[in-house]
Amino acid sequence: MNQYRYTIVNYFFSTHINNTHERYYNNEADDNISTQEHIDRASTVSVHERSIISIMKEFSIPARLPWHLVDNVYNCDGKFHGVLAVAELNQRLIRVYDSYIGTRRKVHYEEIKKLSRMLPSYLLDSGFFEKTERTNWPDLDAYKDKQTSALLEPHHPFNVEYAQCIMQQECNSL
Repeated sequence: MNQYRYTIVNYFFSTHINNTHERYYNNEADDNISTQEHIDRASTVSVHERSIISIMKEFSIPARLPWHLVDNVYNCDGKFHGVLAVAELNQRLIRVYDSYIGTRRKVHYEEIKKLSRMLPSYLLDSGFFEKTERTNWPDLDAYKDKQTSALLEPHHPFNVEYAQCIMQQECNSL
């Protein structure tokens, strides 16, 4: 159990995160929609939420390891071939490796920001912190509130760090 373990998520995970993010962090124009539209959106979001939790528990294809048994989760987004996001679960950190130089970084930043905001909620909802056979998550400093030593609430996003000094290429250079 002491060896390094990882799992990989795919484009669908990013899509589910984006769709739920829009529901929870909606714009002011959404305040004027009807009750039926709110109900319809909530129903759609619940499908995405179930999919996110299934991916975290590795009930979905391709099944690898449940997240509570891994050190890192790799996310290669199909839209951005030059970006690798690694969720370092023990550190509560998303490390971003961006092989492109230039304007695409702004787009990547928004996608990563959504992931960092939504991930803590789904870790909590999936029962991630209750599964301590490999790691006692609540005991890790990265998951503790610095003032109260209690488990961080879901509204505390993961930290994001962009890897420096990696080989990069100009956008559309191939």
